[in-house]
Amino acid sequence: MVVTRAGFSRVVANAFAGLGFPTDAPTVFEFPTRMFLPGSDLTPLDENIDKIIYGLTKWEPQNKQRVYTPSTVRVTGKDYREAVAKMKNRFLQNLWGDGLSLEPATKETVDWILTGTDLPRDKFVAKILPRSGIATVELIAVNLAMAGGRPEYLPTLIAAVEAMTDPRFHHERMNSTTCSVYPAVIVNGPAASQIRLNSGYGCLGPDPRHPAGAVIGRALRLLILTAGGAVPGFGTMAIFGGPARYTNIVFAEDEEGSPWAPLHVERGFLKESNVVTIVAVASTDNMNGVRTTTEDATLKSLTSMAAYMRHNGNWTHAYEIPGVVLLARNAAGPLADLGWTKTKVKEFLWEHTKVPLRDLGHYQDDAPSGCTDPCPITSRPENFMLVVAGGDQSGHGYWMQTGASGDFVPVSKELKLPANWNDLLIKAKEDLGPLPTMMAIS
Repeated sequence: MVVTRAGFSRVVANAFAGLGFPTDAPTVFEFPTRMFLPGSDLTPLDENIDKIIYGLTKWEPQNKQRVYTPSTVRVTGKDYREAVAKMKNRFLQNLWGDGLSLEPATKETVDWILTGTDLPRDKFVAKILPRSGIATVELIAVNLAMAGGRPEYLPTLIAAVEAMTDPRFHHERMNSTTCSVYPAVIVNGPAASQIRLNSGYGCLGPDPRHPAGAVIGRALRLLILTAGGAVPGFGTMAIFGGPARYTNIVFAEDEEGSPWAPLHVERGFLKESNVVTIVAVASTDNMNGVRTTTEDATLKSLTSMAAYMRHNGNWTHAYEIPGVVLLARNAAGPLADLGWTKTKVKEFLWEHTKVPLRDLGHYQDDAPSGCTDPCPITSRPENFMLVVAGGDQSGHGYWMQTGASGDFVPVSKELKLPANWNDLLIKAKEDLGPLPTMMAIS
C-alpha cells in the first residue's frame, strides 16, 4: 500500500517489485506536491481517506514470488546487422539500455570477459537498489560486454559495484533521489595504469588512448539501470540527470606526479594495493587561476578555490563529505615545495569555506546541529578529499561536489586480480598497442 507524492508512484512500484510484491500494489493516494504548503487545499486528503484506510487495513499482495531466473534472450534476423538492430530495439523497449548503442552480450563474449576473474560466475556480489536486482559476477560481465568491455576491466567493475552497494554509501538514495547525483570512482594502484585508466590530461572525459574509464563507468550505469531499475521517472526521480550519468566518472590518481601520499594510502591501504574509492557526486566545477609558484600566489589561489566550494548548493546535506578537490601535478608539486601538506591544504580550505548563517536563507533551518556562525561546509578539515590528477599543467583546479545527502560516505574496496592477470595485460597490448604511459608490459 502506497501513499506518496505525485510523480513518485512508479518509483515506489519499482521498489515494491524488488521486494517481491506485484507491481500493481495499490497506490491509494498520490498527494499533490503543493498540498502541504501553508494555506493549501486539503480536499484531496478528505476525498481519498477511504482508500487510505483500505490500503492500511485490508489490501494484501496476491503474488509473493520473489526470485526467478530469466531465460536467455534470442534475437534473429536475415543477417547479423538486422539481428543486432532488432536486439538494440528490443532492449530499449524493455528499458535495458541507456539510449546509446549496445554491444551484443553473446555467450562467447561474456565467457571471454569472465576470464578477468577467478570468482565463480554465479557468485552473488550485490543487490542493487531500488529494484533489488541481484548482481552476480556473470550479470556484471554481461553489462560490461554490452558497454564494449574487456576482461581486464572486470576486477575494477566488480570492486566498484561492491563499493557502491556497501551500506555506508546508501546507493539506494543516490539511485532514487531528485538530486542529479552519480558515482565517481577513483582508482589507485598499479592496475589503474595497466588497464589504461586516465590520470592525466582530460582524465574525466573521453580519450581513445585510455578507454577503460568510459567503458567501466558506462557498465556501472547499465547495472544501475538494469539491475537497479533506476530508469528516469520509474526508479530515479533525478530532475536533470546530467551528462555524467551516461558513463559516471571513472579515473585514476596521478600517483607518480603526486608529492603526497595517494588517496588509498590515506584510507588505510598499502601503496602497492589496487583500490577503488567511490564518491557520490552531484556537480563539478572547473576552478580557474590556480597558481602555486609562490606563497602569495598560493594563498590567493586557495582563497579563490574556497570561494568556489563555499557556494555549493548541498552544503547542509554534505556536512560530512563535502566533495573532492583535484589538483594537477604542477599545482600540487610546487605546493609541497612551499611546505603545504595535504593536512595544511585541507585545514585552509575548511577555514575559508565557512558560510555566515545570514547568507543561507531558508537553509538556516537545515543547519547541522552544533553549527557555529560562520558554519563550515563540513564538520572536520580531514573530510575534504584531495586527489592529484589532470596532466602536467597548472592554472586550474577541479571541485567535485558531493550529492544531496550527508549520508553518502565514500567507500573503498580492493580489487581481486585473477591468476592470469599478466596474460590478460599481454593480450591487451596485442589488441590495443603499447600502454600510453611510461609503464610497459613485457
